[in-house]
Amino acid sequence: MAHTRAWGTLWQNRYGQKERAGEVIAMELRKKKGAFAGSSMKRKAVSSRNERLQRPVGSLRPGKKRNLSKFALRSSPRTSINWKLWGELAGREDALHYPKPEDGIQRKWVNSLWLERLKQKPFDNRTWKHYWDAVKGYLTGYSLVSGINIKEWMLLPTDRTVSVVISVMNEETTVMNVLHQLQRMPLKEIIVVVNGSGDSTFQKVRKGSNAIVVHYPEPLGYDVGRAIGSKLTGADIVVYVDGDMTIAAEQLIPFIAAIDRGADVALNHISPYLKTYAHWDAVSKVKKLINVSLSRPDLGVDSLTAVPHALSRKALDTIGTEHLMVPPKAQALALAKGLVVTAPWSVDVITTNRVNQHNAGAHNSVSDMIIGDHIEALHAVQKLGGERLSFIDLIRKRSYLA
Repeated sequence: MAHTRAWGTLWQNRYGQKERAGEVIAMELRKKKGAFAGSSMKRKAVSSRNERLQRPVGSLRPGKKRNLSKFALRSSPRTSINWKLWGELAGREDALHYPKPEDGIQRKWVNSLWLERLKQKPFDNRTWKHYWDAVKGYLTGYSLVSGINIKEWMLLPTDRTVSVVISVMNEETTVMNVLHQLQRMPLKEIIVVVNGSGDSTFQKVRKGSNAIVVHYPEPLGYDVGRAIGSKLTGADIVVYVDGDMTIAAEQLIPFIAAIDRGADVALNHISPYLKTYAHWDAVSKVKKLINVSLSRPDLGVDSLTAVPHALSRKALDTIGTEHLMVPPKAQALALAKGLVVTAPWSVDVITTNRVNQHNAGAHNSVSDMIIGDHIEALHAVQKLGGERLSFIDLIRKRSYLA
């Protein structure tokens, strides 16, 4: 009994408080010696009931000693970093110790200070929400001390040059919202290829932004516009978006980071937004076909036909900017030539895609064109790797028919 009480003094409840468990156990032993008559099943049931009634609320059962350490580990308070607060303190400190940046280079200067902070706490294994919170805190702290209002900016996790290419046509109602998000980042340049517009898209972009504007009176198509913009930029990383779909600057960071960390092509991971295969449209099926044929079934329906995506300078030089006019062909060539292709982030562009007379219906002109692009892509890689691509012809003895 003394041994039982001694053990009871070491028993702790879920809040870390010591309980006098020995008295409870001693009472149970007295009950088993004859306080309750009847079968062993009855004695066990009554004992269990009284144990529950007399045991302190929130305490552990004496018989569960072997799980005590596991429970204590689970119930111990978790220490998590408040990334927004960490960023704010870092921003305040940098604003105090470094001179104010000159006009025109403010974004680049602040981003360089931010990159030094990232060396102290890299975000490689953390969620992007932590990164966004840290940036928001950093900009808030820097603004409060320096007096420069930069709270709405979004800082990049790389010191490489980054450009964005947009191809637009008759998008006067949305293009400025797109540009507003892009101008939050310290980009090298924004290249807008305005083609075939009959509205005031060209005038709005020229007047309301610092973008490089390339104007064509005749319609070129989105993909041709992207190819032209890619040929004009000399940035290390090139991001592609549409002029009719506003994507927050935060959502572009994972694509830029993927290229900075060694990828050549960073695709939008749209596969999770699709329904079951039975409900896929023809375009989704040919996208899957391309990836499976090139030994990348993990990419699902992820494709260069969907924005946003990003390319490295190596990818542009290897693929050739002229092949960007046919996005599936560019993707197929990237895979066939051994470039690093990944899909680091998901942005829902399926439910937010603007429906018009060209892309609505089972057999519309846009889907027919995309399917044709995929056929051209397969033909291009067959020239490089043979008709069967990566699939081995195991059974057929074709030499006997020669």
